[in-house]
Amino acid sequence: MIGYAEETQAFERVQTFVADVMRAARVEEIGELLSEATRAFAFDHFAMTQRYGLRIDNVPVQLTDYPEHWVELLRSGQFWADDPVLAACQRTVAPFAWDDLPRLVELTPRQQAYMDAAAREGLARGWTVPIHIPGEASGLCSFVLSDRRELPRHSLPAAQYLACFSFEAARRLARRGNPPLPRLTRRQLECVVLAARGKSDWVAGQILGLAPDTVHKYLEQAKARFGVSSRTELVVRALYDGQISLGDLLG
Repeated sequence: MIGYAEETQAFERVQTFVADVMRAARVEEIGELLSEATRAFAFDHFAMTQRYGLRIDNVPVQLTDYPEHWVELLRSGQFWADDPVLAACQRTVAPFAWDDLPRLVELTPRQQAYMDAAAREGLARGWTVPIHIPGEASGLCSFVLSDRRELPRHSLPAAQYLACFSFEAARRLARRGNPPLPRLTRRQLECVVLAARGKSDWVAGQILGLAPDTVHKYLEQAKARFGVSSRTELVVRALYDGQISLGDLLG
């Protein structure tokens, strides 16, 4: 149990961090500040990312001070796609400890192997803050211990503030000067959802009161906005951008 003095000191550290982050001119500067704050709050490493799809190089925000060998492993192939932390972030808005992953997702053998490999590389225990922004890809910020010692419970509220403020600042800097994300119209989204449910243009037209050719036109316009060539890619992009949800697809 921590006392009032410790709580006050932690709050002051967060205030200082927020002020420094707001003055940052580069995304990399935010990473440096977050790395320092991570250790100040008794963690060893951090990782912050926002992902648009199944490519590790297709990220507007990606900051980490994970061990370099582990980062190279992730960049060398699709190994990171087995990360159960990413899967858990799609199922909750609340921060969670990695020890609680089995409660959030049913771990596959590949996902368990991923976590075992991470522990061997010095990423043994962690606490993750999911970040969901309407209309954009989901993100996360993880704070990690290099061994199996207990999470610093007194630091968790502060870590959540660090995650939210640093993610928002990095996201804004990363998007500075970039064109806005493509947005689909209501009719386009309705057609995308029905296509994702396996409905043909004719069936979707019957549901929406449109001609099949009109449904096809809306889907082609949506593909053009995202710059994709297939309906599957279109659904994936719309999901990762937050314009449709898994609940929409399940109906």
